[in-house]
Amino acid sequence: MPTVTFSEEIALRSRRFSHLAVLRLLLGGAYLLVGASIDLDENVAPFATAGVFVLYGALLLAYRSRTQVRNLALAIQFVDLIFAVALVAVSAPSGVAFPLLFFYFLLIESVLLHGAREVLAVTTLSLFFYTAWITGGQTTFRFSYESFAFLVVVGAAMVYYCSDRIHRKQRRIASVLREAAGESEAEMVRAVEVALEQLAEWHNCSRVILAFWDKALEYDAVCQYPPTRPPTEDPPERFEAGREWACLRAERLDFYVNSVSMVGRDGKPTARDFDVHPYLIQKFEIYNALGCGLLDGEQTIGRLLLINSVSQVRRTDWKRLRDVAPYFREVVRHLLVVKNTEHEAYERERGRIAQDLHDGPLQSIISFEMRLEIIRKLLDRDVKTGTLDLESLQQFSRNLVAEMRTFVHRTRPLENTDASLVASARRLVEGFQRESGVSVTMAGGENGDFNLPGKLGAEIFQVLREALHNVYKHAEATHVVLSFEKRGGDLQIRVDDNGRGFFFGGSYSLEELDLLRIGPRSIKRRVRALGGDLTLESNPGHGSNMRVAIPLY
Repeated sequence: MPTVTFSEEIALRSRRFSHLAVLRLLLGGAYLLVGASIDLDENVAPFATAGVFVLYGALLLAYRSRTQVRNLALAIQFVDLIFAVALVAVSAPSGVAFPLLFFYFLLIESVLLHGAREVLAVTTLSLFFYTAWITGGQTTFRFSYESFAFLVVVGAAMVYYCSDRIHRKQRRIASVLREAAGESEAEMVRAVEVALEQLAEWHNCSRVILAFWDKALEYDAVCQYPPTRPPTEDPPERFEAGREWACLRAERLDFYVNSVSMVGRDGKPTARDFDVHPYLIQKFEIYNALGCGLLDGEQTIGRLLLINSVSQVRRTDWKRLRDVAPYFREVVRHLLVVKNTEHEAYERERGRIAQDLHDGPLQSIISFEMRLEIIRKLLDRDVKTGTLDLESLQQFSRNLVAEMRTFVHRTRPLENTDASLVASARRLVEGFQRESGVSVTMAGGENGDFNLPGKLGAEIFQVLREALHNVYKHAEATHVVLSFEKRGGDLQIRVDDNGRGFFFGGSYSLEELDLLRIGPRSIKRRVRALGGDLTLESNPGHGSNMRVAIPLY
């Protein structure tokens, strides 16, 4: 099915408005001619009514090309209805023909320029007045019980149909967005695009934009329909982020306006009747717009923006937009919580890497620089001794390179986190032995099911990697024993080494380690995040033992 652009829809609506203006004038002129053939002394009311109608139709035909006039289409139809009722009330000069023609004209006008609600309203009122006129014997106009009952039944049906039609669309949008809450960002992108598409069809507008932001993170993103990507491409995995979308933030997010202009009466940019950035007005060629803010408590977290509705923008449209806004707000809230969590994890990881760089490679580089300075001065006095020190420094540089490789390997992103934990640990141990020269013995895990969920398995794998790295970096051990065991609902991990141990002696729980501010900080933080427990036993000069219990639920 070919896509109709907004400009084509506007042109079609303009042609329909012009055709109706011509038809209105012809209908009024025909009625006026019939009225002129009647003795005006006996019945002047139909002739006078038709004369006013012809003058009114001529004005609409003359100004049909003006946007301000076309934006009053609903008010014009109401005036047409008043004229039709007036013709019935004053009695038609030629029976029922002309009143029926006027009613048919109202129905055509409703279908071409408006929606089902206006069609039903016009049909109900037309039939009601026509029934009352017929009941009165076509000479007098009176309300009958039958006409009143008919109006109540049809009016109630009309109200039910219109309200149910609106609620069905709201329920469809709410259902799509509720199903996406709590899912991955890719799933939320797809759900929001579907919801925006339905919102665009509902309000018959050319574009819908959902913008959201977090000022603390300086994060701005949008999702829009129609999307900017080619139709053949798959939906993106993430929302479209960028500082350019900060232009969607504003002081007054709730508004509706039918005449958007970048320049005010004084020749300067204005936002008196609306709050849209000039960049957006140019980018999307905005003629009319609806805006609705998304609030999380007292904090604004987003904005829904409907651009270029083919029909005139009304307050009822803005109220409907506000009714569906909470469903989009929940998705945005969930996404921003995820973004904040990711940011906090990112900052923590940056801090950990910075600390590791400071305690490890950076200290070695500083030491390397100091020894270079000493050797430079020594070479001026004793070349032989300086040469021997250079050879020693060369070995030191080899150790520094090995340490840097270990650091890079430890900070490398995890791969295959959905595999068995024991299999991943074996690969880790093989690489550790190859790079450090420290032998490792693995025990247990042969008969246990250690296929853990991706996130849990990745975090436990990080604990193992941190533990082995600490053994290599600080313990000066020659052998490590790594064991796994499932006990009840917990995974028990034990790491023993024959190194020099920690500077403290004894056995300490996780709470005691935190209270005394001792022990490996990164491992403590990860174990605590997993809801686990840690016990660290140290015997200075004779190695250490670390026991970790992680609940598997």
